[in-house]
Amino acid sequence: MLVPGLIQRQSQSLVMTPQLRQAIALLQYTQTDLAQHLRQVCETNPLLILEPGDTAPESPPAQEDFHDDDPDRFTTAPERPEAAAPPPSDRDELILQIRLSLPPDDQHVAFHLLDSLDETGRLPVSVTDLAAELGMDARHLEAIRQTLMHLEPAGLFARSLEECLAAQLRARNRLDPAMQTLLDNLDLLARRDWRRLREKCALDQDDLLDMLAEIQALDPRPGLSLPSPAAPIEPDLIVRPNGTGFRLTLNTRLLPTVRLDDTLRAQIDGHTEAGRMLLAYAGEATALIRALHSRKLSLLTVGRAIVQHQAAFLRDGSTALRPLTMREIAERTELHESTISRIVSSKYIDTPRGTVPLKLFFSTALTSEDGTTQSAHAIQHRLQALVAAEGDNVLSDDALTGLLQKEGFSIQRRTVAKYREGLGIAKSSQRKRLRRIS
Repeated sequence: MLVPGLIQRQSQSLVMTPQLRQAIALLQYTQTDLAQHLRQVCETNPLLILEPGDTAPESPPAQEDFHDDDPDRFTTAPERPEAAAPPPSDRDELILQIRLSLPPDDQHVAFHLLDSLDETGRLPVSVTDLAAELGMDARHLEAIRQTLMHLEPAGLFARSLEECLAAQLRARNRLDPAMQTLLDNLDLLARRDWRRLREKCALDQDDLLDMLAEIQALDPRPGLSLPSPAAPIEPDLIVRPNGTGFRLTLNTRLLPTVRLDDTLRAQIDGHTEAGRMLLAYAGEATALIRALHSRKLSLLTVGRAIVQHQAAFLRDGSTALRPLTMREIAERTELHESTISRIVSSKYIDTPRGTVPLKLFFSTALTSEDGTTQSAHAIQHRLQALVAAEGDNVLSDDALTGLLQKEGFSIQRRTVAKYREGLGIAKSSQRKRLRRIS
């Protein structure tokens, strides 16, 4: 028979101290947000002194040299400010998408089309005339244009209002036959001929009103409202070629230097109430400075591991991206996977390939029969290139799968279909119809 009594148990749990919470919070800040946070903290703590980053004394760089036989060697300079590229504009963001979506031979054509857009974001010149101007096949140019219309914001590079709206609906997976019929009869919509519209779309009044509400939510002039971040993007890391390897640097252009006011601290009398309050401020200031130092080291540690793994991307572009997971980086850096996630989130790196988010370097792996792995990003990039170059010979998912497999990618048809849908590329039957219309 059991007798009621006391039972002692031992358990372990992680205690979140204020210092630990602060260190975790700083990891999640972008450089712009961190600069604003530091200004706010220093306004309330008399023991902290804030100095602009550009006027702070430059400390010698702490460098780490890799052997010459290591093709991915680079040095790190955690405290040395280096001029970063200007924050990317809306046009820069679009250029980056073009570079990641098209093969190099087609990129100069895409940039010419970009320069030809009017203020609404449409192409005022026919594809035939542009092809003649560039001395290229009109079908190839049209394939490039179709790819560009899937970029953000959707609807750019369209030749008409109908095509612009169709691209936006396709991006939302809402371009069904009834919606296409509505777009084919925009003249009736302009005349507010609701009866004929209902007849042509074979819809009742409520369904037609729902579709009209969707149309009204679209942007007929996407060129006037290219998406831009709430604050200018400032890269946290900068990587540049350095001999046969690369040099990784922290970008501290916007970050002020925070230091403790040692003169005021030396005058603190801990026996008075004011003195005890200042001692508390001194403790908070010291904890903040330590957390900032930990953030810098963590950023460099994670950035170093990413750059070392993805050095081929820096040299050769998107097709050279290697599979990478946050768990792998966590194991290499001996940091927790959740810490890697916080560091990578909303952080950018200025590379020879442009300023890109750190999340770009993480991609799932596809394993082939011989055990080799390939990056999903690289496969998606090649899939886009194949569709962009298909011309009148529109490729089915089976044909795309066969071409990718011949190029050494281990991939199945269902995965090709999933990637195609995720990239906003229409089915082969829809692409054939669009080419006939064009």
